[in-house]
Amino acid sequence: MVTINNSAVVAVGEKTYIEKLERKHVDIIQNWGKHKDPLFYGYNVQYMSKTERDYWYKNKTVPFSKKCFVVFNLSNQLVGYISLRDIRWIRKVSELGIVFDPSYISEGYGTDALNAFLEYYFNVLKMKALYLKVAIFNKRAQRCYQKCGFKPKKIVIEEFEDQSVAIFKNDYFIPYRQFFIQEGKKLKCKYINMVITKDMYYKNIN
Repeated sequence: MVTINNSAVVAVGEKTYIEKLERKHVDIIQNWGKHKDPLFYGYNVQYMSKTERDYWYKNKTVPFSKKCFVVFNLSNQLVGYISLRDIRWIRKVSELGIVFDPSYISEGYGTDALNAFLEYYFNVLKMKALYLKVAIFNKRAQRCYQKCGFKPKKIVIEEFEDQSVAIFKNDYFIPYRQFFIQEGKKLKCKYINMVITKDMYYKNIN
């Protein structure tokens, strides 16, 4: 673990460090790279005007049920962000969202940052469980979560984030069609619900 002399930092890993989201970070995220795989186009950061960025930032930080953080590598490049949604402070549970700049995927930043964040989540925020949902076709993300100690709970079918993807019309998507269902005009996808509890976390690091 490296030492970062910055009071804004909440967690530090071997390759990354994490800060709470600030408005200036939104402008940097706006300039992230783009996914080249059309299956992931819906995860690309879309252009936002200054007003839209202001609103996005407030939506991520003002509600009591949300928290958002940014991930930097050791070259001080903002490479990802981590969000907590549907925080239930009394029950001490929430849902994880994690997004990385496509230009820095497959460099180990996701696993490193998530491991560091889990220490903050359970030891500082004093939470009891963290849930997430991952598309069943997203094997890379699943491996990351499993390395960090998350376990699958069940498979669910829900509306896919990008309704414009021509899963059943474009031959490129033939290998992925098994993971999708067309219900009327709605494209739905199979997801895996995963969870890590405080006890599971401690067992995973010991």
